[in-house]
Amino acid sequence: MPLQLEYFDVTEIVLGDRTVLEGGTLVVDQDRLRAHLMEDDHFEDVSLHVAHPGDSLRIINAVDAVEPRCRLGNGDHDFPGFLSAPQTVGEGRTAVLRGAAVVEVSEPVPGESTYWREAFFDMTDSCNGFSPFSDLVNLVIEVTPAKSIREDERPPLNVFEGTPEAVSLNRAIRMAGLKASVFMASAAEGVTPNEVTTFDLPSRRNNDLPGIVYLYQLAIPYLYGEIVPGGGAIGGSAHLPTLIHPNEILDGALVCGWNAIACMRELTYVAQNHPIISDLYERSGKDLEFLGVVLFANGDTRESKDRLTGHATTLARLLNPDGAVINYAGGGHPCVDTMMICQKLENSGIPTTVLSMEMAPNPSDSGFVHFVREADAIVSTGNYEESYDFPEVKSVVGGAALLNSESSPNGPFSYPLSGLLGSTNQFGFTNMTARSH
Repeated sequence: MPLQLEYFDVTEIVLGDRTVLEGGTLVVDQDRLRAHLMEDDHFEDVSLHVAHPGDSLRIINAVDAVEPRCRLGNGDHDFPGFLSAPQTVGEGRTAVLRGAAVVEVSEPVPGESTYWREAFFDMTDSCNGFSPFSDLVNLVIEVTPAKSIREDERPPLNVFEGTPEAVSLNRAIRMAGLKASVFMASAAEGVTPNEVTTFDLPSRRNNDLPGIVYLYQLAIPYLYGEIVPGGGAIGGSAHLPTLIHPNEILDGALVCGWNAIACMRELTYVAQNHPIISDLYERSGKDLEFLGVVLFANGDTRESKDRLTGHATTLARLLNPDGAVINYAGGGHPCVDTMMICQKLENSGIPTTVLSMEMAPNPSDSGFVHFVREADAIVSTGNYEESYDFPEVKSVVGGAALLNSESSPNGPFSYPLSGLLGSTNQFGFTNMTARSH
């Protein structure tokens, strides 16, 4: 199941009257793209902005980020479940505009949960390294929801979702990012790529190398267009874990599903460039053998956790691994499931490494809500309780105010890394870690 990613490097985005890729400059036909996005009746207006590294610019109220990509020679497979039928992806050719991102921003509407909605990042040089999106050339899509949605005064159903109209709007906003991604990447058709990389699992096991399985804890994304149940977070039992080819994840099968805490939001861009999967592929055939991926969410009762973690462990063992990597998706319930799987794998003789962000407001806090002694190899992706002093910037895109701060969105202000998009990402797609604790 080989997937060929053709990389086209982008160093500049210009809004113009055509869409073309020339050298590292991507010209985007702003009128055509805006008209394309305005076909959705969830929106009263859509405006486009360009953000380059080093700009004195802050982007607030971010919803998701997407890398511009499109299928080459098979356009009916772009983001299955959203822009095409929910058919399996992960093989064939896909164009990638490397160095660019599409970021959707929109102020929350009445009826929408804002419990974890704050999400921003800066393009200033002083903030590079805190969010992976500060280093990219970003096309920012600013959405004004339809008047009927903006004036809907019903309260949210719960802190995780909102009214049906608010949930539908958030899906539409994500859809706009996917549409813009494909629109932009189509400029690569007929252009010579800067690099081509093929991803594929080995057809047979090399027993001279240690086999590694990755257990991917989901944070309620869309999988082929349908939300993956995640236990207590959405009020139901989680689906049983499943095996999936890593190429499907890299090729658009997963899309950000909800507005979790910004620092660990399961962003579409991060799934497309999944660092654990990418690193395992890079090392496969050299010092390890990449065996595959087990997807799992979390249970919300003791019985569902026992059932889920036992099944995840069994699926991993079916691949006969010599070691395992598992990421913790964040929150309370998910930590318990992660630790239970780690314990079961270790007790089965499979050494396991856990990636986890920390929630430690002070040095006396361990950063974990649950812990087992078998978890003896943990990699920190940073402490999202740490605060940083953000500087004053000239411009702000995405709204008139921060949600959880009375400070001017232009700054200066101090804010925890939890509000910074992608800052302590649970997959290691970050520059953050903990050297001492």
